[in-house]
Amino acid sequence: MKIVFTMAIPEELQKEFAKQFETDKTYYTDNLENFAELKEVDVIVTYGSDLTEPLIHAAENLKWIMVYSAGVDSLPAEAITRRQIKVSNVRGIHAYPMAEFVMAYLLDDVKQLRFFSSAQQKKQYASEHPVVELGEKTIAIAGTGAIGIQVARFAKTFQMKTIGFNTTGHKAESFDKTYPLKNLSELISEVDYFVSVLPKTKETNEIYGRNFFESLPNQAVFINIGRGNVTTKEVLEEAIQANAVRHFYLDVFPEEPLPIESPLWEAENVTLTPHVSGHTDQYLKRSFQIFADNIIRFKQNEALVNLIDLKRGY
Repeated sequence: MKIVFTMAIPEELQKEFAKQFETDKTYYTDNLENFAELKEVDVIVTYGSDLTEPLIHAAENLKWIMVYSAGVDSLPAEAITRRQIKVSNVRGIHAYPMAEFVMAYLLDDVKQLRFFSSAQQKKQYASEHPVVELGEKTIAIAGTGAIGIQVARFAKTFQMKTIGFNTTGHKAESFDKTYPLKNLSELISEVDYFVSVLPKTKETNEIYGRNFFESLPNQAVFINIGRGNVTTKEVLEEAIQANAVRHFYLDVFPEEPLPIESPLWEAENVTLTPHVSGHTDQYLKRSFQIFADNIIRFKQNEALVNLIDLKRGY
């Protein structure tokens, strides 16, 4: 079997892969357009953004695309589906780092770290400033997949009450209650924290409109580590300007990179990070393990882990 990686893989992992799959031919390239063996490869391992419809046509023997990312919205879905090429991803490896980011936001809020950092700069010994606990606070999480479940697990460790929202309202681990996303605005009037981990799909596009932000309590905190398509630039900026909630922690945005002229940079009620909540020093190692397990499944004609339905987008 011929496999090509289109991202930089550490030499240590390259050697481990070659040892584990010594009968397979492995290539590494940063430019598929100039890759001479593209016509013959069986598997492309990619982050997804470098694949185009012409490249799919050129890869005449391609049977499987392994995406080292959770999102697959950048893939040329129609060309891939037409060829019945399998697509799988590394869904799940982002769970720990992204859930840790959420907990960092939550602890930053209840322990008032932004306030104390500012006080330090002013040389103010603000020992009377109140701090609170996360315990007994209610956290609502939109998206109850691997990431949402890990956020809920961590939240439970801090004795928080957990509410989940997913497509059908089906039960999910570590959630006290779960509801359908269509009932979102009706059920968030008493939450303390709202966390969005929704993927980018047609169904999630602009799901948080003006009515959503008006339904959140003024003292709530809005956190988005999922995708920025869930709301529009206009609705988000209006909600921030109107102080619709107490604070916004944003790792993703309707437009990325965030334009330098965006008012979000200087908004006092916004803490932003540049779409890094999924970053981890364990990323490639965990991705490699999922891929290695799937190679064995692929060769034995078994169902792949994290097989993607491109029509649904996940």
